[in-house]
Amino acid sequence: MFSTSIYGQILNVALASIFSGLLLRGLSATLLSTPVFLVPATYPRACAPASITLLAMLPKSRILSALLVGLGLALVVGSLLAPRFLLGDGRLPLDLERTTWTLHDEDGTREGERAPVTRQLHMEIQDPANDDVASVRIGDTLRAGTAERDFDNLVAASTWSMVLDRLTGEVALPAQVAFVMGMPPVEVPLDAPWLKLPSDVQQQDYAIFDPQLRGGAPAQFAGEDEIAGRTVYTFTQHIEPTNLALRYADAFNTSSTEVEGETVRTFRYYAADREYQVDQISGLVVGIKEKVDVFYADNEGAHPTNVITYDAQMDPADTEAMVQQLSRVYSQSVSQKATWAVLALGVLIALLGLVGAFRPAREH
Repeated sequence: MFSTSIYGQILNVALASIFSGLLLRGLSATLLSTPVFLVPATYPRACAPASITLLAMLPKSRILSALLVGLGLALVVGSLLAPRFLLGDGRLPLDLERTTWTLHDEDGTREGERAPVTRQLHMEIQDPANDDVASVRIGDTLRAGTAERDFDNLVAASTWSMVLDRLTGEVALPAQVAFVMGMPPVEVPLDAPWLKLPSDVQQQDYAIFDPQLRGGAPAQFAGEDEIAGRTVYTFTQHIEPTNLALRYADAFNTSSTEVEGETVRTFRYYAADREYQVDQISGLVVGIKEKVDVFYADNEGAHPTNVITYDAQMDPADTEAMVQQLSRVYSQSVSQKATWAVLALGVLIALLGLVGAFRPAREH
């Protein structure tokens, strides 16, 4: 088949129309005025039906004109059907294969001790889904250490289930979140997009959801790059040390420590500097780099006790692979231009074919 360009995909739809045989059946009846039969070359002409003899006597130009009309009509049909098969407005595709963001830091710390840290986000697009929304489940895990049992390295894990707007990335209803295995999920509202920003991303600031904050935080536009032939924007997000106990209730948000023989109540703090790489057309996050510090401290932020610290990023090869899978996602302007171009070409070819088909034959 043709290439994965938008023109190639529209032509693929057109070819499917041709191979369906619907157009050619009509053409054989209207332009050739006779049924079309496939007859071996060795078939005796004297025994051939009159219709076959008539077809054999038709000039090649007449047959070529009929084929041109068929091709032109197929291109017209393909351009009209293309919006049903192409993502021409940048909405989230339902058939993504690479939906895992893995960040790694060999020199992280856990409870004050050096430990390799890996954070992984995995998104699954599930049913029900339609043209507007999709059911999405995101698993978020944080591991640190080199223990033989993976469970011993687990620092935190959560599973987020939500209904995502495929165009804007917004989540209208609260997400169902499981923080502890075997316990019922809790509802957490998402007041900002997370891994999918609005399609046709602009060079402006956006609020991006942070699961630790359980809320959005501003992200500033920082630059533009080209990866795998597509435009990718970079946004930076800075989060000052935040007392999580003031944002939501959780058993891990409070603790205590001994300071000069006295027990001091401490709170879980979270700070982060993050860099997002975002595909400009679709708004899908394709790269993440983050520097995170989680610690316990008193109400004034004093007497900090390390929970986990890391400076992790994705492998550039993973980012490029995530961008490449978006090759079938186009902006609305590009999709419309390509559709109109193929439609005009189909009409032109069909008209040329009709002129040739109904032109009086030369007398011999």
